[in-house]
Amino acid sequence: MSISSKIKQHLPHDELSMKLWEEDKLKPDVREQLLEISDAFIEYLGISIDVIDVTFTGSYANFNYTPYSDIDLHIIVDPKSINKDVDLVEEFLKAKRQFWNDRHDIRVLNIEVELYAQDVNEEHASSGVYSVKSNEWINKPDKFRGDFDKRNISRKVKYFKKQISMEIEEAKMNKNTAGLERIIKKIRDMRSAGLEKSGEMADENIIYKILRSEGNIQKLYDMKDNIFDVGLSL
Repeated sequence: MSISSKIKQHLPHDELSMKLWEEDKLKPDVREQLLEISDAFIEYLGISIDVIDVTFTGSYANFNYTPYSDIDLHIIVDPKSINKDVDLVEEFLKAKRQFWNDRHDIRVLNIEVELYAQDVNEEHASSGVYSVKSNEWINKPDKFRGDFDKRNISRKVKYFKKQISMEIEEAKMNKNTAGLERIIKKIRDMRSAGLEKSGEMADENIIYKILRSEGNIQKLYDMKDNIFDVGLSL
């Protein structure tokens, strides 16, 4: 698929996904299934927690969903209610989330559901946040701007793909992750700057999403892990 076609896939829609939404409400069967999934995740945690809310966020709770988007299902908790050592709780929840998402491929209408335990005090940048528990919007999304610098996006995607390939080849030869870490940070900083400046439909965020959807970013992490594993092997 051409970069131009990829860009088109990441442009915003005029309506929320009809797969999941009836006007501005979650379809009843979708909501019921998401609550069932959240209950299974809460039980899997294996500890007693007070769930403040269960929220649905990300691209499918907005107008910028793509064929690569998933359902971001957040379990809102107060870490202090679990243990006074908040850092310990956060590490526990993070490990549990990663293990769950690695082991399970749960889908709603063939859309992957990604689970996340979120601190109630954590700021969340998404402009679309829906309470599955209360069946109402917390942050109702607005439609995005329709003007994008497609030439700039295409040029930057090609640039980063070339840089990624070069750094991976360099890392293979030198068994060193420094270059990989630099390009990962560069891409991350680019995306963060774009989100801060222009929100989710910033050119920089679309560039990041195209690179991610084509597997370029994952290749960087895979090579970094491979070099680390080789370094510890005999």
